[in-house]
Amino acid sequence: MIATLFGVSFLTPLAGVFAVAIAAPLAALLFTERRSEHVRKVLGLRGPGRRAFVPVVIAIALLPALVAVAAAQPVVVRQHAVKQRGDAQAIFVIDTSLSMQAQLAPGQPTRIMRARRLARLLAASLPDVPVGLAGMTDRVLPFLMPTTDPTLLRRTLVQSVGIDEPPPSQQYNHDRATNLQALIPVLNAHFFSTAVAHKLLVVFTDGEASSDLTLLGYGVNRQIKPIFVHVWERGERIYHHGKPDPYYVEDPASTHTLEHAAAVTGGYSYGENELATIESRARRLVGSGTLESQTDAYARIALAPWVALGGVLPLGFLLYRRNF
Repeated sequence: MIATLFGVSFLTPLAGVFAVAIAAPLAALLFTERRSEHVRKVLGLRGPGRRAFVPVVIAIALLPALVAVAAAQPVVVRQHAVKQRGDAQAIFVIDTSLSMQAQLAPGQPTRIMRARRLARLLAASLPDVPVGLAGMTDRVLPFLMPTTDPTLLRRTLVQSVGIDEPPPSQQYNHDRATNLQALIPVLNAHFFSTAVAHKLLVVFTDGEASSDLTLLGYGVNRQIKPIFVHVWERGERIYHHGKPDPYYVEDPASTHTLEHAAAVTGGYSYGENELATIESRARRLVGSGTLESQTDAYARIALAPWVALGGVLPLGFLLYRRNF
């Protein structure tokens, strides 16, 4: 559930004290008017009346007031109040190694494109669970901390999740750059909030990774039951300008690699075509819980330039009054 809210706040409210500058021109105007009135009495002339000075007083007061408001930097903050699970979070890790560029034929969806789609659909099936995104090669880099904002999630998938994002920490030549043991820090590097009781880790990968999983079981230590989604089809190649890369060879053992990873961590391994089963398993892992209301800043619009521009009106009026 999302409720949109609007409000105005000031980034530098102390700058608003400039408004006291109103006193100086008003005092000068009062002094000048009294002096002029005395001269008119001596000469026996009639004055223009107090009403004639009302627009001048307003303009003189308005100009420094607008400058003071602009200096305080007002902004309109568009917010949305979200009801979401406070006891559950999910992190979706997407393999971004070069092999995820493989596809059945030029023009067909690549593995990473299919992984993005699966991540988006799985997140949509968990609307009340905050979902974060990360990329993986031989290390894991967070792209988005857990959120229930589907627009933000979709934009991050499109704009940030790409091949070699992050790049491997070293040159692998034609060896496998993906290392599933890079998932170990996800549990201890504050990818999840510390107060979260139900943690869901979903890994979208082609499984063409290092087969050494010695540390994975110890590192995860069954603190979490990850879901490994095998994004892979037999016969896929990496194409450059329509020509297959001669150095890339698919790994039929990738299925076994992910099954082994699931076994040592107490998790689960599924194929990319088992989305309904994956969604069901994910919902069971996060369980059920109460919803909490949170307010997140969604957009901020600066008003200072427009307020400062508004100062042109009283200034123009005063100049016109002086000259004409």
